[in-house]
Amino acid sequence: MNVFQLNYVSRIRQWHDLRNSLESADINKKCIEIDNWWQKAPLVNHHLHILDQTGWPGPWDLLEENTYCTLARAIGMCYTLLLTGVTDIELVEATDETGNDVILVLVDRAKYVLNYWPNTVVNNCSTDFTIRRRLDISKLQQKI
Repeated sequence: MNVFQLNYVSRIRQWHDLRNSLESADINKKCIEIDNWWQKAPLVNHHLHILDQTGWPGPWDLLEENTYCTLARAIGMCYTLLLTGVTDIELVEATDETGNDVILVLVDRAKYVLNYWPNTVVNNCSTDFTIRRRLDISKLQQKI
């Protein structure tokens, strides 16, 4: 069953279990598992605005709302990474090689690229993207 089809309490519990299961994992495993977990979120075209960082939900609110655009999903990945001890994170607005606009989560100096296609965390290279804007994740850290 897709966790995002469950009720709020179950989603919170599953998210907690994910974080606990990654407590002692290396960064490679954390990035892959977190991306896999969040890739299951059903997407809508527009939910959050990239320039309204003060209006972005906190981690628990995000899971309660249960509405995800690619930005909301990326924010969920950032919260999960932060809560599992990963701090070398960049949230960027970019364009891929085919001209598609994307929101990416770059980890460990862009060694890992999350929030692109499922199962591609370690197969992407940051040079495959043109970064248009870097977003400040300190506002996300304050919401935890």
